[in-house]
Amino acid sequence: MKLTRRQLRRLIISEIRIKPGGDMDPEFSEKLTGMVDTGDEAFITQADELAPMLGYEGDSFSKDLETYDQVSIMGAVGEFAHYLTDEDKRMLMDIADKDLKYWLHSFYGFAFAIIPFGTGGINAEKMNDMIIRIAAKKKDITDNDYAEHEGMDTMVEALHTLSIAIMKLSNKTHIDESLLDTAGIGRKRGPGDYDFYRPEYEQLYNDGKDDGKLVITPVMKR
Repeated sequence: MKLTRRQLRRLIISEIRIKPGGDMDPEFSEKLTGMVDTGDEAFITQADELAPMLGYEGDSFSKDLETYDQVSIMGAVGEFAHYLTDEDKRMLMDIADKDLKYWLHSFYGFAFAIIPFGTGGINAEKMNDMIIRIAAKKKDITDNDYAEHEGMDTMVEALHTLSIAIMKLSNKTHIDESLLDTAGIGRKRGPGDYDFYRPEYEQLYNDGKDDGKLVITPVMKR
């Protein structure tokens, strides 16, 4: 059986998504990961030196961990990852498996905040940059790219492409019912009943299902 490019990529991702240190004592693995996560070169070097002594069989614990983190987002953003900067990818890795809030930041646009607020996420400015990169289909964008795509159908499509990918990466993404139509996700038909504009949002919707990613918060009556 001949595999398609997408099937092959998924197969590779599933193989690589065994987190480095998974065969070690969980306490050792957690401590080494914590040292790497500090971003301090001295701690990272020390973690790489300690890893073989603690049972790690790879060549470089820190580099393998970085590869794992990058691959972990490819299933969601693989179609447009080559348009994103390293900073974009780091932000996506940071929000992966987190509980998020999808919200509208005044006239700046939509953003994703890690719950609770103030603990990170992707702000509206960074979202807009990523959206334009996806719309323009290139990593290095200019003011001309903003002028060409801002407010156009290409930007709308890029917004949905990116938003759906982020929701897939999240543990759960929460959105207020009042923002559904503004965000182009759907509209309310009745209590707990929604008409989605795109099948991807309907598939993500958490309608009492444990594996649902999209959580719609009803507007509370005063």
